[in-house]
Amino acid sequence: KAPVRMDDSTTIAKAYWASRELNLSHGMLVAVPNNDPAGENVERAIHKALAKAEAQGILGRDITPFILSEVASETGGDSLRSNMALVRQNAKVGADIASAIAVHGGNAGSRLANKEKQIQSLGTPGSTDEGRQRVLVVGGAVIDLISKPEDGQKLILGTSIPSVVTESDGGVARNVSEVLGLLGSRPALYSAVGNDPMGQSLLSRMHKDDLLVGVEQCIDVVDGARTATYFAVLNELGDLHTAVADMDVFNYIRPPPSEALRHADIVVVDANPPIDVLVRTAKMAVGANSKVFFEPTSVPKAREAARRKDFLSCLSYTFPNVDELMAMADGWNGTDEEHWVAMNDGLETIKAAAANLLTSMHPDEAHIIVTMGANGVLLASKEKQGAGPEFTHFPSESDVQIENCTGAGDSLCGAFIHALLNGQDESNAVRFGIRASILSLQYKDGAISKHLQQLDIEAP
Repeated sequence: KAPVRMDDSTTIAKAYWASRELNLSHGMLVAVPNNDPAGENVERAIHKALAKAEAQGILGRDITPFILSEVASETGGDSLRSNMALVRQNAKVGADIASAIAVHGGNAGSRLANKEKQIQSLGTPGSTDEGRQRVLVVGGAVIDLISKPEDGQKLILGTSIPSVVTESDGGVARNVSEVLGLLGSRPALYSAVGNDPMGQSLLSRMHKDDLLVGVEQCIDVVDGARTATYFAVLNELGDLHTAVADMDVFNYIRPPPSEALRHADIVVVDANPPIDVLVRTAKMAVGANSKVFFEPTSVPKAREAARRKDFLSCLSYTFPNVDELMAMADGWNGTDEEHWVAMNDGLETIKAAAANLLTSMHPDEAHIIVTMGANGVLLASKEKQGAGPEFTHFPSESDVQIENCTGAGDSLCGAFIHALLNGQDESNAVRFGIRASILSLQYKDGAISKHLQQLDIEAP
């Protein structure tokens, strides 16, 4: 049974334009009834043939030729006449719908066309008049609520303790975009927020900070949706203990327009949008000769993305932590035992998992930047097709006073990209990324340190 019935082309055209305005990522299938009188005779013959096929045990590839033969014999040629009538009916209905879409698009069509023109007329993100590169970022924009025990307190399960709770703007894609903006590589961020007070305040701060390109054109405001919220509980050391998230609005995130992708050198995606949006964006980016960077976001989302081999094959760079790496690589289950071994066997398990994942990534060149907490960062690189991976370990800095760990990985990712845009190789880009992550680890007032603006890529 069809989910909805529409009896005229005007109603269908209005539904089409409503779907376009809401940026719904689906098509419309219109089923056209066959009004030819012979259709009823054919319908009866089909049901009779199906029953006969079941009685005779006819299955699989044999059933279609059997049904066609039985229906043709039973109807005495009515099936052919009915099909010809249906072809003519489909053409007529299709033409009527196309005309109605053109006539009744009205303001909806104009608004969409204006939005596309605004996107095309944006200044080049991450560029200047001298022709620096462009960056697009696709993914989550979130309100972060972070709780950390007061000095001298420790978490106790089952009860409350005195804590300091801070509110700041977050989301992996938004964080990476902020890092790029603070460093001078202004990106365009494609995301979605709810049409609610939190969403409006999030957009207002983006305007005020002036670190992104085209906030109104690139971030969709969704009526009836809740702006994404992330609540994290840190332990006394500043490490993540547990977190909860309300992220349903990310189902409305859409891929960037093809015109924007054509001018992008780098497209960064986090794992928050629907997987089909990630795959479409990555494929479109590769088709436009852009390099695709992937932030896995969480273990479940990393595992879901890794199931799509057509997505992995588009990736030139990815930034997993150890657990996300194990979830993305074939042959690992992500158990606590595997994690313990990975963190205590001299990097052998992590290197094996990275080597495995590299074989599924972009065939020409691929890099994995694994963040390992106190064990530092591992860079795994496949420079050309068929070559074995190369590994470089960057030990962690000692004596870093950790205030907030929620934005350290995103700071490393954004600073790494900024370094590449400024001509650095992957090893130097990791070093620069580590410097940025340390600044955010030491920052009390949000996930991303505002002091990144003072970070000099040329300094040691």
